[in-house]
Amino acid sequence: MNDETRAPATHTGLGIAREFVRAVEAKDIEAVARTLADDARQLFMHTRSATTPDGVADVIAGRTRGFCVADVKGRSEVLAYTRAIFDKFTPLLWRDHTWRVSPDGGELFFHGIGDMVVARTGQPYRNTYVIRFDFEKGRIVLMAEYGNAFMYAGLGVRPNGAEFRGLLRAMGRMVSPRLSSRSGR
Repeated sequence: MNDETRAPATHTGLGIAREFVRAVEAKDIEAVARTLADDARQLFMHTRSATTPDGVADVIAGRTRGFCVADVKGRSEVLAYTRAIFDKFTPLLWRDHTWRVSPDGGELFFHGIGDMVVARTGQPYRNTYVIRFDFEKGRIVLMAEYGNAFMYAGLGVRPNGAEFRGLLRAMGRMVSPRLSSRSGR
């Protein structure tokens, strides 16, 4: 679906999500902070499905689920993770921005192809992303980022404290009776 067919609640969310992406690309941590709820959460879901149009459609429709490899919890951790990627990549850009709404109109998705360079090595980084945004009271409360987590891990870039805690929290999801390691929730 395109921007013109979105549900009314998603229309407001679209502006917030676009501001988040713009702020990340501009490496503007204050602007990123303004988009996040205090209890914001960012899940990193490993899947290789985000690289094809059919795969992206499957993620959006919920037919494909990733595997949670990191669960970054709370605004301060999300910001610490974001600061770390500011340092790890230059530039930090996505090409081919596409915004979609789920078939039921309740979820907003961003699709983009990374056009980044690893700052420490000069190595190009071209991961493909599908990010689901959930909102409450005009702020982002959940981002579920679907992409090839092994490509990121293969960079050999040391995780910061927020990323490490997120990795441990994801391991806890594997045994939790309450949280899913597959749902992106």
